Formats: sequence, C-alpha cells, structure tokens
Amino acid sequence: MNFLFSIVPTLIVLGLLILIHELGHFIACRLTKVRVEKFSIGFGPEILHWQGPETRYAISLFPLGGFVKPAGESVSEVDEAGLKPGDYLAASIPARILIVVAGVAMNYFLAYWLFVSVFMMGRPVPGTVIGGFVEGYPAQEKGIQVGDRIVQINEKSTETWIDMTEALQAAPAGELLLTLERSQAGQTEQVTLKIAPRVDSVKDIFGETLELKRLGVTPHPEANKFEKFGFLEAIRHAWETLVNLTVLTYKAIFYLIMGKLSIKTMAGPIGIVAMTGSAAKLGLPYVLQLAANLSVSLAVINLLPIPALDGGHLLFLLIEAVRRKRVSLEFQERMTQAGFILLMVLMVFIIYNDLTNLQVFEKIKGFLPFGKT
Repeated sequence: MNFLFSIVPTLIVLGLLILIHELGHFIACRLTKVRVEKFSIGFGPEILHWQGPETRYAISLFPLGGFVKPAGESVSEVDEAGLKPGDYLAASIPARILIVVAGVAMNYFLAYWLFVSVFMMGRPVPGTVIGGFVEGYPAQEKGIQVGDRIVQINEKSTETWIDMTEALQAAPAGELLLTLERSQAGQTEQVTLKIAPRVDSVKDIFGETLELKRLGVTPHPEANKFEKFGFLEAIRHAWETLVNLTVLTYKAIFYLIMGKLSIKTMAGPIGIVAMTGSAAKLGLPYVLQLAANLSVSLAVINLLPIPALDGGHLLFLLIEAVRRKRVSLEFQERMTQAGFILLMVLMVFIIYNDLTNLQVFEKIKGFLPFGKT
C-alpha cells in the first residue's frame, strides 16, 4: 500500500515534467513549421496512441522520459528522400536552436510558476520557539528557557527559524543582542540579553569549510509558523529560488565531475519515488515544491553538452553556426548513440545507489537462507 501511495504521485509528477518538456519541443516545431511525426510520453511499447493529421501521439510503457520525433532529422531520412520543406534539417539554425532549447525553457517556466504557487499557498515552517538545547553551547548558560521565542537578533526581526539563522550569520563577530518573548503565568514579557555565539568550522556537502555561528538551540517541533506570501513577494521569492537552485545544481554537477562529490549523493527514479511519497504525505505544497525542484534538475541536466541530451544537440548547432558548415550527420548520430550508452550506464549506477540507500539489498538478504545467521 505504501508503495502504491508513492508510485501514483510519482507517475503524476514525472508525467507532468516530461509532458511539459516535450510540449516545449512540439510547440517550437509548430512555430518553425517543422513537421512532427511522433509525440511520445515514455519509452518502449505503446500503451495508448492516436493519430492526428500529421502526428502520432503515444503514451508508452516506461515513463522515464519521452520524445518528439521531427520529420527529416536523421541521416537515413535525408539520404533516402533528400531534404523537404517541413524537415528538421531543412530549418534554419535559429529555428533548430529554438526547437532544442524549448523543452528546457518550458521546464524552467513550469518550475517558476510552481514555486510562485507554493509561496502563495503557504506552508508550515519551523518558527523561532526554542524546543531544546545543545550541550556545550552558550544558550543554556545564559538563562534562555525552553518555550522562549526569539523575536529579534541585533534588532532584526525573526519570524522563522531560517530568519533567525540568517540574522545570526549576518551579525558581526562577538556579542549580539538577543530579544526573547517569554510566557510565564499567563503573562508575556520580553527579555533582552547579550550572548556571544560559538563559531564552528563545518564542511558543506561540497567539502568546503564554512564558519557558522551557533547559539546551541533547537526548534520546537510543534511550534511551526505558517509562511505565506502575496503575489508580488511570491514572484520575487520564486525567482530567487529558481536562480539559487540552478547555481547549486550546476555546482553539484561540477563537483561530481571533479570527484569532490560522491555519486552516492545522487537520487534516481527509485529515490524520486521515495521522496514523492514522503512529500505526498505532507501535503500538496510539498509535492509542488518537489516537482519544481525536479523540473529545474531536468532542465539543467538536459542542457549539459552530452550527445543524446538537448545540450549535445545545441553544441553541434553552435559549432555549425560558427563554422557555417554542418557537423557530419553520421558523426552526430554516432556520438548520440555513445552518449545514450553513457547515460544508461550512469542510470544503472544511480539505481543501484537508490537501492543501497533504501537498504533493499539488506532486506533481500534477510529473506535468503545464506543471509541469515
């Protein structure tokens, strides 16, 4: 039952992301008058299909991708009949670039408005009520109590735990002014005190050392604040989130290539099922935020200059624009096949990593005679 609860929202989310991506390519083909022979959501055997005036639409068995098949995009098609109006290869370079990048643009468009929706719908986030202390840090020694709410740091208002940590990191070194709201015997009073945070050197997921100021307090698990924004604030926060997430994703990819970040940190389709199931249990805003995050990841990955991805096709088009001569179609197709094999090998490693993280192999060993002691 838990698996079904996870798989259904996963199929909906992935189906939406793939549909939007391929719809971008499809619309761009229509705008540039390139004929589309097939529009498929998923790979493999077709489950459903219908034939339009010039395009075959299909939903296929494996929902881990999709494709738009423009007319006249391969060597065999060109060799057999030559280029015709409406063929992809007969279109201008700007038209082909538009077709290639349209899928990524649509994923960014979707992610942006999903983020806007999440910020406008609102969601519970940790407030600034103190739920506990960390031994050895200054908060416990200064008379701060469980249930106190941090309302200001150096006279800067703090509504959420994120506000509090950001204000803490932005404060100058040394002592800072902490304003607390304390309830006692039905009365609420403000308590102001000076406290010097402890500075710890920690490493982030990229292995970079950060200096973090810490008071040694933890949030109260039941004292959440419902964070909600108006339209203008939501579009600003959505843009900031989109940019930051894009930069973070490219940075993660760079560190993976350089060997500074383990491939074990990556999540594949099985990991996405688990994450989507968890998000679905928390509510619609969390599902929409996860969908937005995945849409950005899909856009970033598709722009990588790897043959078989949109970024690989874009690279060949940019080379053609600079050289004013098309890169050999045979070479492009060989590189695309090699790129596809590389992606499949990478997918196998990522799925293995998903199964390891979910301890699937350990659970299987428990059912086997040689796995028991």
